[in-house]
Amino acid sequence: MSNERALSAIQKKRLFGLCALVIVSSLILGGGTRPGFLSDVILQLLAVPLLLMVLWHALDIPATKQMRFAYAFCFTLVSIPLIQLMPLPPELWSALPNREPIISSFDLINRALPWMPISVSPHATWLSLLSLIPPVSIFLAVLLLGYRERCYLSLFILAIGIINVFLGLTQVAQGPESVLRFFDYTNPTEAVGFFANRNHYSALLYSVMLFASAWLIAEMRNSDLRTETNRFDTAKILILLAGFTVIVAFVGAQTIARSRGGLALTIVALIGIVALSVSGGRRGSGSERPSLFKITPGKLVSGATVLAVIFATQFALYRIMERFAQDPLQDARIPFTRNTLEAAQAYIPFGSGMGSFVAVYGMFEKSKDALAGAYANRAHNDWAELWLETGGLGAMLMAVFVIWLIMRAIKVWRRSYHGTPEINQGLAKAATLVIFLLLAHSFVDYPLRTGAILAIFAFACAILVDPPKGDEGAKANLVSDNAHIRDNPYPSLQTAPETAPIPVDWPEEAPHGPAASSPTAWPQEPQAPAPPSGNDSESPWLDEMDWPDEWRDQTRQKKPHEDEN
Repeated sequence: MSNERALSAIQKKRLFGLCALVIVSSLILGGGTRPGFLSDVILQLLAVPLLLMVLWHALDIPATKQMRFAYAFCFTLVSIPLIQLMPLPPELWSALPNREPIISSFDLINRALPWMPISVSPHATWLSLLSLIPPVSIFLAVLLLGYRERCYLSLFILAIGIINVFLGLTQVAQGPESVLRFFDYTNPTEAVGFFANRNHYSALLYSVMLFASAWLIAEMRNSDLRTETNRFDTAKILILLAGFTVIVAFVGAQTIARSRGGLALTIVALIGIVALSVSGGRRGSGSERPSLFKITPGKLVSGATVLAVIFATQFALYRIMERFAQDPLQDARIPFTRNTLEAAQAYIPFGSGMGSFVAVYGMFEKSKDALAGAYANRAHNDWAELWLETGGLGAMLMAVFVIWLIMRAIKVWRRSYHGTPEINQGLAKAATLVIFLLLAHSFVDYPLRTGAILAIFAFACAILVDPPKGDEGAKANLVSDNAHIRDNPYPSLQTAPETAPIPVDWPEEAPHGPAASSPTAWPQEPQAPAPPSGNDSESPWLDEMDWPDEWRDQTRQKKPHEDEN
């Protein structure tokens, strides 16, 4: 058994390393809005070894009920583009809805109808299928990892988010000609980080801000700025200040991005952070030492929000008001969605094929809805676009996912993680907020069409699923947690469960005082057993026995004698 456990630990380390590499690569290389970039190809090649390793290990690890559902969902998701790419004889595909334009094109060139797939744009569907490799591999890898590895992966995401903040500020400072803007078609006057679009950069900010808040809240619940000796704990103060600064930086960076949807969802995220700070907190016992320096999560979140608002007012209020006053897509999103829904109805029940929006939308676009000198590359409503591209099967899959998400969110927010670090519960709750915010953002944009945001989405979905059975990291003390010491001032005496009587090893002589009248009463203070009488009190019995330090010191200071009561 020891060799199997060692091998399992090695496999887990390798899986964690590859998963971290793919996540970091996704956040750096996956900022494009269209598939087919060289960065996407590199990212997909990096994800292939992870996917192969995941599939290999998944055969050996017993799957729980939740994991089996996740496997089935991923299989169905990948099956949609595969089905759409299967060649069909002319008799079948020509009978599909709205295939008359394709049939007419072959009639014009006097060619017989060839075998063709369901997708009206097979090349785009192939690219969409390949773009699923990184998020699916991340999702399946996180499923197989334990609580400890999941927490460490969230720190990688947090680190890349902080780098994005500084990169965005540098881009704004250098102006439209900044060499740090990595895409030709981008927002030249706003912060975009590693992205091509400010809206997707904004989606990264509020998502990572929620994970950062989970870490900060977990640390605050177990931190007292003064130690037992009434001195300030410098390390804890620095940790809280760093977390406080990160939250303010994320909120302030939203004002530089000037994404209207991002700003609105950031406000919702701040409300969610307040909910995180008041849910699931430990209630201290009456013996907990009161302190005026105890920092509550609600106070720190409120302070971060106030400072962020002041920062935005001082430095970016004019830019924000200008952004809300004028936007080329202010009136275009509504006709985009209306035309997309009309096209989706024309391609029911199988859809037009994943990635085929550009090829299809032009046939349904009204002249009054066309933008001068531009074309609609997305519907700016990912729900409508997915319905167009995947048809009834995609709509059913989305409905199943939403139902699963609601059920998991209810369980996560009502659940108590006994014996596990509080950060595990905090990250799971933050993940539910991240998923809901990204789904809401998808009604007015397409953040999940980028590899970076899709990687965060996959990670957030995966940590809502419990790790495999036998995860030894579930009880890992990832966060400094001294609550059990404060509740039990004598760590050497273990507190028994409330439902069972407290076992007490009484001395051979019954204790004097009120405690003697009740054999089950807890003594007011542990008493050291008396050493051998006479001259034996100076014998080495004190050093040889494994007595608690309090009793050892007490015995050295005061020698017992025969007449003492």
